[in-house]
Amino acid sequence: MDFAIVVDSTCDFAPEELSELGVAMVPLTISVGGRDYRDQEEVSNEEFYRLMSESETLPQTSQPSPFSFVRAYRKLADEGYRNIMSIHLASPLSGTIGSATSAAAESEACVRVIDSTGATASTALLVQYAVRLRDEGVPFEEACAAVEARKGDVGFAVACDTLENLLKGGRLTPDQANKARMLNIKPLFSFDENGVLYASGKAKGSRGVVKAYVEAIEKASAEQGRHYVRFCHVDNPSAVENVKRALAEAGVDYDDAGSASCGATVATHLGIGAFGVAYMPVGQ
Repeated sequence: MDFAIVVDSTCDFAPEELSELGVAMVPLTISVGGRDYRDQEEVSNEEFYRLMSESETLPQTSQPSPFSFVRAYRKLADEGYRNIMSIHLASPLSGTIGSATSAAAESEACVRVIDSTGATASTALLVQYAVRLRDEGVPFEEACAAVEARKGDVGFAVACDTLENLLKGGRLTPDQANKARMLNIKPLFSFDENGVLYASGKAKGSRGVVKAYVEAIEKASAEQGRHYVRFCHVDNPSAVENVKRALAEAGVDYDDAGSASCGATVATHLGIGAFGVAYMPVGQ
């Protein structure tokens, strides 16, 4: 293989997926209940959901240190990799890109740091694309350019079941949260072209959310052809199954790119019950 691939924990790949993909991961850190944990490594998603539910305050997340990336890049260089593609969550959400960039300047290998302008399932689709390019033998620089070019092709939407974490995190005002609760309105969030999370719409209840997701994927498929679709959730696998069932009933033909239980970093911001979809054209 011409290059190695490094990600951070917010793309929400399970350990077995990382192993199967042949991708290295550098975790963010989460603080909850007076303890620090390495996301996706030192606390299971299920255990973190319990800890978060029991905590009176919102858990705190922190980016990996530059040394964490130095260590990851050095290990890969020692294994013989001269080129490394390092794909990470949107820079407006975290300083992870900065840590990776600092470490890249010190690496013996040539490291290209790519801002995915997303997180969780949307970042995962880009990583899966990078893996396909690597496995097909696409040269490193060409593969990096291709991944950069595909960022704008990824659609993403997520809805929160509870608004408590958004309220605690300052993304909703108390007045907005109260109105949404009274009307059973679920805000829909997405990423803009720079990776800024914004309220992209709203739906009436969970059924409305599922309908909105199906309509978005239907529209994208009609315009761009068959899509890869990846699902994500925070302790809400049944919602993912509802989306899949609705897609089948609507006759949407897509490639299932997997489903992820969100790790501690993403779950902290979305809250228990959140679920979302990311989608990217297959043929481009």
